[in-house]
Amino acid sequence: KMNLAFAKSTKWWEKGLQPNMREIESAQDLVDSLANAGDRLVVVDFFSPGCGGCRALHPKICQFAEQNPDVLFLQVNYEEHKSMCYSLHVHVLPFFRFYRGAQGRLCSFSCTNEAYHLPFDEMLTMVALV
Repeated sequence: KMNLAFAKSTKWWEKGLQPNMREIESAQDLVDSLANAGDRLVVVDFFSPGCGGCRALHPKICQFAEQNPDVLFLQVNYEEHKSMCYSLHVHVLPFFRFYRGAQGRLCSFSCTNEAYHLPFDEMLTMVALV
């Protein structure tokens, strides 16, 4: 009798995660994470497993997380949390929202296929100064 064991393959959005990055499990988890972040800058990354742009941008986000350990990066899987994404008016991916403590939502934007890295670089730098 043969016993085959397959290692669980790591999904692309789980690769390269830094200590300040985590996936959101529910709408309440998102609310609690934002409330518990205090005055930290929080970047919420809305993604879909089938989104090529999301996949292409993921290593860059991991790099930003590594370079900015005081910033909290939260990932929201659009496919698993569609109703939450609809209620947050997230319809285009990849999509990012920036939050900070009492100031609440600072800004939001999506990246198009033509320009992944530049807008995110500029936005993170600009928001970090707020």
